[in-house]
Amino acid sequence: MLPSIRAVVCVEMLRDGGSLQVEFIGTNGSTYCLHFQLVSEIARSGNFVRLGYERPMVFERLKIREENRIEWQAINQVEVSWTHATVLLHQLRAFMKDDTDSKWFAAMEEIAETAGEIPGDILHIPEPGRHLFSKT
Repeated sequence: MLPSIRAVVCVEMLRDGGSLQVEFIGTNGSTYCLHFQLVSEIARSGNFVRLGYERPMVFERLKIREENRIEWQAINQVEVSWTHATVLLHQLRAFMKDDTDSKWFAAMEEIAETAGEIPGDILHIPEPGRHLFSKT
């Protein structure tokens, strides 16, 4: 069970081509992520194609400091339902302070509400060097 939410740290699309996550801090001081892992393939044409998202995962992010670097590890991973992810996103929305993350957050809400479908404004087949969204 997750602790109460204290703050949203960031919402981002990862460099794997489309996985999304919201990072937040619980009242216990631990850092957590709600993560939507992208499902993709390389088509016969050679294009990268976004197909949808796997069931959401919630995990705690553990910061490990080693000599001259910091590494993050995911621990206590739990798969949650799309309904649970939607409820969690609604709770997290109250802690959003910065509009810079709102586009990714809205995409996560749409993904959760459609049980893992690619949102309407994210390209299924991104064009090299182009923005990830179909509408700018």
